[in-house]
Order: sequence, then C-alpha cells, then structure tokens
Amino acid sequence: MIKQLKHRVVAISMVLVLVVLLLFFFTLFGAFSLYLRQEVKEVLEDSAEVGAFNFVPSIGAGEMEGYGLYYGNICVAQYSLIDNSVRIMEGSTAFLDDDLLVRAVSAAVADNLPFDDSPELGLFYYREDTVFGYNIAFTSSAMYDSYVRQMLVVGGVGYAIAAAVLYLITLFMANLSLKPVEKVWRQQQNFIGDASHELKTPLTVILTNSNILMAHQDDTIRQQRKWLESTNEEAVHMKDLVDKLLILAKTDNMQRNKLFASVDLSDLTLRLALQFEPVAYEKGVTIHSEVEPGIAIVGDQTALNQIIHILLDNAVKYAGIGGEVTVSLKRRQNSVYLVTRNTGTPIPPEDLPHIFERFYRSDKARTAGGGYGLGLAICKNLAELHRAEITAASDETNGTVFTVRFKAGKK
Repeated sequence: MIKQLKHRVVAISMVLVLVVLLLFFFTLFGAFSLYLRQEVKEVLEDSAEVGAFNFVPSIGAGEMEGYGLYYGNICVAQYSLIDNSVRIMEGSTAFLDDDLLVRAVSAAVADNLPFDDSPELGLFYYREDTVFGYNIAFTSSAMYDSYVRQMLVVGGVGYAIAAAVLYLITLFMANLSLKPVEKVWRQQQNFIGDASHELKTPLTVILTNSNILMAHQDDTIRQQRKWLESTNEEAVHMKDLVDKLLILAKTDNMQRNKLFASVDLSDLTLRLALQFEPVAYEKGVTIHSEVEPGIAIVGDQTALNQIIHILLDNAVKYAGIGGEVTVSLKRRQNSVYLVTRNTGTPIPPEDLPHIFERFYRSDKARTAGGGYGLGLAICKNLAELHRAEITAASDETNGTVFTVRFKAGKK
C-alpha cells in the first residue's frame, strides 16, 4: 500500500511539474520567437522607408555586420499601382529569383498586414505605402527558422534533463515525506499482528476449557472447578489487554487539550506512592519518596496520574523480592523531573532502545511480569501529549531508572 501511495504521489507530482515546466518552455519559446520576429520587422521597416537605405550598411554586398539574422539578404522592391510593375530599388537578390520575386510581391500586396511571413516562400516581408504604390522589403526566413529549430532542440534537451532531475528530486522527497507514514503503517501492522497474537492465546484456552466442560456435562461445578478458574483467569487477562488497547488507541488520537489546568504534581505523586505501598509490601519491596513540595505543571490530571501509575507499577513489579523503589520529583531551572528508580535485574542493553515500543518485552520481563508490553507505550504517548521527554537507563550499579522531563510553565 505504501509503495502504491509513493508511486501515486510521484506520478501526480511529476504530471503537475512537467505541465508547469512545459508551459514555462512554451512561454520562453514564444517570447524568443516574438523577439526575433520583432527584430526582423524593425530591420525591414527601416529598409522599406524611402531614403533609408543608408541605414543598412553595405546592403547587398554580402554579410552585413550588425544583422546576424540576415547576412545581407535584404531586398527592397518598388511596386507601382499605375502599371503593376516591379522594380528592384536596393539590396541583394541572391535569395530571390524572378519567379519567387513576383510571387513574393503578390503575397505582400494582397496581405492585409504590412508585416508578415510566408512559410511557403521562405520569406519575411514588410510593406510601406507610397504615393504611387508600395515599397516592399524582403528577407529570407532561413536564419530565423534555424534559430527557432536550435531553440526547440535546446529546449527539448533542457526539458528532458530538467524532467529527469525533477523526477529524482520528487522521488527523494516522496520517500522522505512518506517515511513517517511508512513507519506508522508498519507499526500499525505489527500492532494488529501482536494484538491478535496476544488475544489468540487466552481465546484458545477459553475454548479448550469450554470443550472440556461440555464433554463432562454430568460433572458438578466443584469437579470441574479448575477449568472454570482457568477460563475466568484468561477472561480477566483478555479484559486487561482490551482495556490497555483501548487506552493506547485513545492516547494515539488524543490532542493537546486547550483547557489543560494546573495540576499539583507533588501531591499527585505522593498519593500514588502511598497507594502502591500495600502492593509493594506484598512483594517485599520498599518504596522511598523524594518529592519536593509545591511543584505544579499545566496538564491533564488523568493522563499524569496514568504516567505515574505505570512507572510505579513497572518499578514495583521488577524491583525483586526485598528490593527498593524510589520515586522523586524535583524542579531544576525550567524543567520538572519525575524519576522512578528500582533495583532488580537490569534491562539488557539491546532491549533499552525498544522498551517504549508496543508489545515489546524482553524475555526476563515476559517471564517475570506476564504483562503485554503496552504500559510504557501508553506512558510515552501521554508524556508526548504534555510535550515531555521520557527516557530510560538501566545497569547493575544504578538499577533501572525512568525519567520524565516536563517543561515547567509551558502549555
């Protein structure tokens, strides 16, 4: 799908670019042609004026300096309305024979325009009215046609080169712009696959248990209690997974709330740490709180509650029996730092870059916690909603540390 989208984007972009480029070249070509025609007209007009032949140096004497288009091929003929005669007044007739001259004069006299060209005759002409007839200046259009052809060739080559370069640029930009889309698409596909896999296991257990119960319809509930308990346990796991998926989908679509309010983060952190003490006590874990009082930020209280809850739950879960968890909240200059630290087996270095990805779990985490690998992904989404940065570090010396840095006072 992404590949098809890329091809479509490139195709549409190239069509638009090539059309614009074609219009540009046609405009340039048209302007160039009009410029040449105007130059021809001015020279012929000056040549046709009575007494203006001195304006054209060495006319008829070969190549004329200053008139590269014509190379001396200018002829001025006088046409008399009295006797319809034609007389060569000035110039070179090297490009005109008698028959061509007669046809050229006839075309110029019959034309409604004083200046025009005749592709059939290969000539430009300009007609100047006189008392007894017309003075008509002619020049060959061969050089003009040659310039136009050169312009077409150069323009065509330039168009092809420009099209090739623009195609490469368009392809590069399409790849660059679609890379985030491709990443999201790949994540979505992985997400659907992982979610289906996670749901498949409890569903399989539930269906198996149901088949066992149906096969022993005469047994009492007490006799089949273990299958019922297993079914209930898997149903609870499924509900937990679905709830997390719904939360994750919600955080994906959440937009920064314009009605964010001031939240006492110090009070919220202390309350949640207190709530986790019974859970920690059951696991033999000690929770330490290092919370500076009076720290408030602008945000969504429910989302901030979820961030702290996930980090504390994660810390208590992996601190190990007899382990310790420390939660701290401190203000440093323009930032507020929420940090959880726990003892226990550190996260392997190869897993650290991936722990905020959906459904990602290291083997130790999967065995120890039985989670779905969604909590930290939800936490990251909620942190980004507040334009906060969340990072993780883990080693034998310092334990596992999660840090959320909020920009204090920023909406």
